[in-house]
Amino acid sequence: MPRLRPLLYCLLAISLTVPAQATLTWRPGEGWSDDSAGSDTTASSSRDQLEVAHKLEAEGRRDDALKAYRSLLRRWPLSFFAPEAQFRVGKILEDEADFAGAFKAFQKMVEKYPSSDYFEQALGEQYRIANLYLAGEPQRIWKIPVGPSMDRTVEMYQRIIKNAPFGTYAPQCQFKIGLADEQERKYTDAVDAYQLVIDNYPTNSVAADAQYQIGYAWMHASIAGDYDLGAARKAVEAFQDFLVRYPDSDKAVQAQENIQKLGLRQTQGAFAIAKFYEASHPPQPRAAFIYYNEVIREDPNGAEAQVAKKRIQALKPVLDALPGGVGPDGTPLVAQQQTVASGPNAPLPTSDSNPGTPSPNAGPPDTTPGAGTLPTDPNAPVTSSSPGATAVGAAPATPVPSDNGGTPANSSTNAAPVTTPPDHTPLPQ
Repeated sequence: MPRLRPLLYCLLAISLTVPAQATLTWRPGEGWSDDSAGSDTTASSSRDQLEVAHKLEAEGRRDDALKAYRSLLRRWPLSFFAPEAQFRVGKILEDEADFAGAFKAFQKMVEKYPSSDYFEQALGEQYRIANLYLAGEPQRIWKIPVGPSMDRTVEMYQRIIKNAPFGTYAPQCQFKIGLADEQERKYTDAVDAYQLVIDNYPTNSVAADAQYQIGYAWMHASIAGDYDLGAARKAVEAFQDFLVRYPDSDKAVQAQENIQKLGLRQTQGAFAIAKFYEASHPPQPRAAFIYYNEVIREDPNGAEAQVAKKRIQALKPVLDALPGGVGPDGTPLVAQQQTVASGPNAPLPTSDSNPGTPSPNAGPPDTTPGAGTLPTDPNAPVTSSSPGATAVGAAPATPVPSDNGGTPANSSTNAAPVTTPPDHTPLPQ
């Protein structure tokens, strides 16, 4: 009997604290809840439950209203009033600055009730929350701010696009993915994101902004570290495409100014690269010559161009002494290949003024099948006139820098090896 006294005391305490009219109901995952008519957060139907939740929310009792809306969703998840209840859950969490929880609540509304009148409103709220994170709203762990996260922001925008790929907010979301990538200095990813705007939503007004932003991203990429000549050229091309496609845009003037700035930077970059090659050990005069010519081509009247002209005059005798010589643009003069005429040892046409030198009026080699007489010896070397081809048994041509600063051009097989000037080269200190 003494052992039963604690149990009796517990039952007595419960009977004193629970009202006589209370109706307790156990639900898995929810526990005990009071479903009695006397409770001010519950009702006997989904309609009445929604009215109770509305009343609590209007009175400013957000926590109780949140419980009432969630109670409706648990008891009547398929009722006509469930979509509104789910939407209101998200709004209350948003008003309480629980933006991550609110985004999830709106996502549940979109997934469970796609035909609801609240579908578009839920997408709009998700878009608004994602914009807050793009603007710097910090991520939170247990309500503790831990700093902004552009990766999380990108995920939110991607989720909105997946919810409605061609909905009202999809083009803007795709564009803002690019903005988020730019904030992280992921310029290549940003360009890809902007290109998707142009590809997927070409008639949307945001497509013009995306085309401009491609140039803007490349422009920032060109100055992010050491000067990147390749990125600067891509930026100029993107801005030029923007002016062709959207000549009446409000950003047209700014695009033109950016092109001028980038042109100046290209000139300065080419000048710095030319100096780098000239001062390298061992010096690479042909590469320096090419980039000095690039400086003159970019800005013939600039201060760098005047210096470049003097350096070209100083380098010309050095390059003339190299095998193959040098052309006006810095590329080597390759001896005209021997054509297959009456025999493999037939002499080339020469000029009258300089015997032994290929005549400038001589036509291109005849590459017609069957032209001339081929060697009868199957093991004899055959000279090819095709661009880039190498005679059998001959040493391969040495690649040298071309006038565009990035594509190797064929030279004489006796030319000294020269390193191709990169688009992105660290400048000497």
